[in-house]
Amino acid sequence: MSFLKTITISTVVLSSLITLSACRHIPSYSTDYSNAEQKMTGITLDDAQALAIGNRFVSTFHSLGTAEFIHKADQLYADQLYINDTLSQFSDKKTLLQHFEGMNKRVTHVTVKLISATHHQDSAYIHWSMAYDFKMLGRTKSMKSYGISEIKVNPQNQIIFQQDFWDPANGLFRALPVFGGAYGWILPFKKSN
Repeated sequence: MSFLKTITISTVVLSSLITLSACRHIPSYSTDYSNAEQKMTGITLDDAQALAIGNRFVSTFHSLGTAEFIHKADQLYADQLYINDTLSQFSDKKTLLQHFEGMNKRVTHVTVKLISATHHQDSAYIHWSMAYDFKMLGRTKSMKSYGISEIKVNPQNQIIFQQDFWDPANGLFRALPVFGGAYGWILPFKKSN
């Protein structure tokens, strides 16, 4: 078989696989978010409570990558909850903690800072920055991202609702070894001067 024919066949097969994988149904989080946001009612907040939630949240995630993180996260979250961190969605603490255990093995040197905390009724809006070293495919990459988490707590001050708003494309995907180059090629970041 000629080189040109091999390339053509490979291109057709690769294009078909990409097309088929793009057709896979991935549910939108919007409906789940809307339902959980209406169904899960937290305590009504004031400025001091919103700031306290932000400080506790940041303090917990500042310990990510250490042995104490799982214990602190266990105290931070209620047993039944809604959490969407933009990459994953959870409805119970047990599964969330298993996810955190996996994260804990891949990150080191985590620094989380509280930028601001505000509130509306029962939702605290926590604006944060996070820097960390991420291990993948035998390499470690330093990363940094910014985000806002909408958080509701129960009377025991445990998180029952959390929706993270951050940009995983620039905060994670583009920086990953191997994958980042492909991601940047498919969806290049553009910046005007």
